[in-house]
Amino acid sequence: MSRTALDRGPFASPKRWVHALAAVGLLAVFSMGTTGCALPYWGRSISPLHPSGWGFPYPIFASVQQQLEDDIQREEFDDRVPILDPIPPNSTAPLCLDPPSEKEVWDRVPKIRHGISGLYEVQYNNVRILIEKIGEQIDPPKIYPLAGPCQKVSCHYKCTVYYDALYWSDYPIPFNHVDHKVEVIYIDKDFLRRVAGPENVTRPPVENTLNAPVQNPY
Repeated sequence: MSRTALDRGPFASPKRWVHALAAVGLLAVFSMGTTGCALPYWGRSISPLHPSGWGFPYPIFASVQQQLEDDIQREEFDDRVPILDPIPPNSTAPLCLDPPSEKEVWDRVPKIRHGISGLYEVQYNNVRILIEKIGEQIDPPKIYPLAGPCQKVSCHYKCTVYYDALYWSDYPIPFNHVDHKVEVIYIDKDFLRRVAGPENVTRPPVENTLNAPVQNPY
């Protein structure tokens, strides 16, 4: 039986085509499951080559990094209700001790996304924030899960934001416009106060029966 040069080439066996198509299909499926510049979430903990679970360094856009930092901060601080000490009796100190920060107020101001550089851009300047407490409320004692008997203190704030929005473009028609804006943001902050028991508890006197004489029952 004689074989030609074509028979000894890479197209001789159809199994090679099957293996190549299978490899391309697996690569396509893996690529479709990966979006952006990172691996899926389930792949973070399967690689032993990196302490964080990733097997190789990968680039992260600035917007993605900022979103991750905001999520971590919201999970650690914003989504948790602090539990403070009980309110001292006859105390005149203010109940609301943690007003909203300027960053928290500015993040809630509706803004326009920045456009394309040179064509249409937006910039915010001269930001001034005024924070005013407009009310506070103390709820009656109540048993909260994982916290015990506590009182909820609700603080209401009115935040007025003054800023200048600058719009400009260089192409095709150069222009710039400054708009003086005022935004009013209402923020409610709640926290818990432990409920303290009475300082002096009046109890009935306990009779000392150890040294009492034993009476003869007969």
